[in-house]
Amino acid sequence: MEEDEYYTENSWKNLSLCAEPTLYEGLKFARDIILWNIILRLIIQYINPPLNICHSLSLMIGILLLYLNIGQPIIWTLGITFGSYIFIVTLSLVTTRWRGLLVSLGMVTFLISSEIFIVNPKMWQQIRGIQMIATMKIISVAVELDRGLFKSMLNPIEFAGYLLCPANSLLGPWISFNKYNHYLGVRFLSFRWIKIISINLFLSMLYLVLSNCVVPWYIDDDASKWLLAYRDAQAFRMSHYFVSTMSVVSMISAGFGLSNDCRSEVQVTKPYFIELPRSLVQVVVYWNIPMHKWLKNYVFKPCQPYGQFTAILVTYTMSSVLHGFNFQLSAVLLSIGTFSFVEYNFRVKVAAALEVCCLANPCIKQCNHKYRKGSFLTLFVNFLFGLITVIHLAYLGVMFEASFSLQESGYSYLHTLSKWENLNYFSHGFVAFLYVIFLAL
Repeated sequence: MEEDEYYTENSWKNLSLCAEPTLYEGLKFARDIILWNIILRLIIQYINPPLNICHSLSLMIGILLLYLNIGQPIIWTLGITFGSYIFIVTLSLVTTRWRGLLVSLGMVTFLISSEIFIVNPKMWQQIRGIQMIATMKIISVAVELDRGLFKSMLNPIEFAGYLLCPANSLLGPWISFNKYNHYLGVRFLSFRWIKIISINLFLSMLYLVLSNCVVPWYIDDDASKWLLAYRDAQAFRMSHYFVSTMSVVSMISAGFGLSNDCRSEVQVTKPYFIELPRSLVQVVVYWNIPMHKWLKNYVFKPCQPYGQFTAILVTYTMSSVLHGFNFQLSAVLLSIGTFSFVEYNFRVKVAAALEVCCLANPCIKQCNHKYRKGSFLTLFVNFLFGLITVIHLAYLGVMFEASFSLQESGYSYLHTLSKWENLNYFSHGFVAFLYVIFLAL
């Protein structure tokens, strides 16, 4: 009994030793983000400057916040901002139809060249997320110009203020220019603003402690390889929830994502639907909701005329380029695309054969299935598919646990394959088996 008490006391002590410095670093990181975004909001709120002055403030405070966080590498973000503006303006003098496609190709070429040939791996790792958000904004402006959503090209201050906005240039999430422009005009004064910031800050710190201190602790290193894979993948997911929730803190601090009655409109991720998933399709949607919308509107839909699988393949290829063009990320994202495509179509056939509500997304209330949401057969079939999704998440997320040196330089194909080899390539083999059954049905 005394041994158990000693083990429990020692475990709590170790947890405390991990949690305190983790929270200190997390709150230190959050401090500048919250401070400078609140300053932007208070100036807009109480001084109420003209819209172009608001864009200029967004630009200047955004540059300051980025410099405080990444230092000299900010030159790459400034370069992509002003270089892309000149490129879009030049294209607009020549054509009004192909700007979206040409800018997309140009940005993809720039990202791949920067990552492979130009920027050293350590620096690129530091600015990759910032460059990704900037790229998404640039492409969305070019595509929306082609679609006639702007009367004319944005002026340089509007464009730079949008790209470098402190609310989302550092952590995201992506929002359209029209949303950004709308939020600059939102006026509010409510205690609920502070309450929303505080709740999301608390959640982000909770996810950070879970990622660094709790999840690595509750499953021992001598557990089975699948439990270890689940542990490492879950720690990675918790770190993603931390970044996603901190991005909400950043947005809300600037008053972005708030309606005029001070209610939050921004949502980046839904951990419940990822930790207890119905399907891999839902995981893809709720992992990063704004990015899913961006990929759907600016990549998937334009590619749909060329076939469903082609559209999915191009979408996940674009996603892998944005996240970092290396074997590990590309392998994971393309695997998710293939797995979700097979799962979606397989579940359509199972639902039709068994007359069960077991599609990848929940059925609408008026569906024609014999066994609906609350029936035992429906619950059982969806439980099995959910369990398979949890296994896929462990399998796909396992290689994101690695040493700091590997995180800086990127993951080699040998690292990725060794992780999957250790799990006997289970998910790839299982999905191939499902696809054979799908073809036979």
